[in-house]
Amino acid sequence: METIADKFLGTWDLVSWTIETSDGKVESPFGDHVSGQITYESNGIMSVLIMKNDRLPFRSPDPLEGSPEEVLSAWNGFIAYCGSYELNGDLNVVIHQIKISSFPNWVGQNQVRRFNFNEDLLTLSTDFIGSRKHKLIWKRMTTHRVSRH
Repeated sequence: METIADKFLGTWDLVSWTIETSDGKVESPFGDHVSGQITYESNGIMSVLIMKNDRLPFRSPDPLEGSPEEVLSAWNGFIAYCGSYELNGDLNVVIHQIKISSFPNWVGQNQVRRFNFNEDLLTLSTDFIGSRKHKLIWKRMTTHRVSRH
């Protein structure tokens, strides 16, 4: 029988990310053109990357030589973090214990996400963080195994 921990394992593609504000308005923080992946490994390690698809490229081929405007634009359309995770199936909660993050305030913090599975979809949501509540829907990636002879 598949456990809750088994259901999490693997890599998931972002389907949608919406934010509900305290006044009931729903918005998409990176617009309709967003990509992302979240991975949960059996050793308790996780990572997530989310980006706005229509970010402008830098003029320089060197990622360390962007102009202040280019860097700001890229920063405002990207978020990533990784670390470990713990599951509480009784509460339908996964806790992301953040070790590295593009948002410095999260380093060393725990981020609590409520989870729900619906076939090949995983929904992660937050309680209100300030005046906003986040909801991310992920679809399990299909994998193709290559056999080696």
